[in-house]
Amino acid sequence: MHRLARSGFALSLVGAIVAATLIATAPAASAAPARANGHRVTVMVHGFDREADISCSGAWNSAKNLLNANGWGDVVTFGYYNKATNCDLRLQGTTDTRIQEVGRQFAWTVYYLYSSKDVAIDVVTHSMGGLVAKAAIEGVNRYGVGKPPPDLSGLTVDRNNLGATVWPRDWPPFLYIEDMVTFATPHQGIGSAVVTACAVTHEQCSDMRPGSGFISWLGKQPLSQMGTDYTFLASETDDTVSAKSGTNDRTAHHWGLYSYNTEGGTLTHTSIRNTSTGDWQASYGGQFSDEGTGSYPAPLPRMLDGLYDQQAQ
Repeated sequence: MHRLARSGFALSLVGAIVAATLIATAPAASAAPARANGHRVTVMVHGFDREADISCSGAWNSAKNLLNANGWGDVVTFGYYNKATNCDLRLQGTTDTRIQEVGRQFAWTVYYLYSSKDVAIDVVTHSMGGLVAKAAIEGVNRYGVGKPPPDLSGLTVDRNNLGATVWPRDWPPFLYIEDMVTFATPHQGIGSAVVTACAVTHEQCSDMRPGSGFISWLGKQPLSQMGTDYTFLASETDDTVSAKSGTNDRTAHHWGLYSYNTEGGTLTHTSIRNTSTGDWQASYGGQFSDEGTGSYPAPLPRMLDGLYDQQAQ
């Protein structure tokens, strides 16, 4: 049975190897924060919404409540639609705002609020939100690393309209994102007829097609300047994102692919981000995980595991 590393099971030797690997392969940055005990500021990023009117609190209520109940006191929601509601941070974009640009805005927001102050964060995402967060890291690694830190002291930042902020035109010089958990993210795109049709009228759908310029540009697991530990969670019964795309062809540091629980229940594209109970059957593994098929924690407890400092147990 796969059990939570958060519960204190011995992973010290693996942890040391993982930490060294991630830090060694990430682009260098000065004085990156040390890895912590898992109770970081956690930023949550929602997925694509055709009507652009998603509620951040509605999308993340179950996950946020579980985080708060387990010691994560600073949980922040990031929205990127002009009709999104109940978001702590909001970019007033539309479904035609390219994912890379949403990622750039997210990168500057994280840099300004956290990384520039030497504060590392964790990120939890659903669906397209995972592409947004990965794009932030990938863009910084490609276009920002090595540039001098900008002077942002004179900026006025409206947290309800982040796009009104006059950020520099390029990308931040570094980001500190320690852990990222993605629920049902199409890491390799979505090849369904629905998305193909959606791509005619919504640029974000166009970006999510397999083989698009954006998907080709985006790295598998881009590492922030402190190293980033990834957990990809997906469902075999997701009718939107395939198992292969949701686990990035099982290439994550840690991945879990859910099948059913003891009552025969399954997980949809939406319910995977809300489910906290049940004894689930799944395949699991990863570059830095044990591998197998069998009993597996429900998605939200597995999220806690993914956000915990798996590299220092």
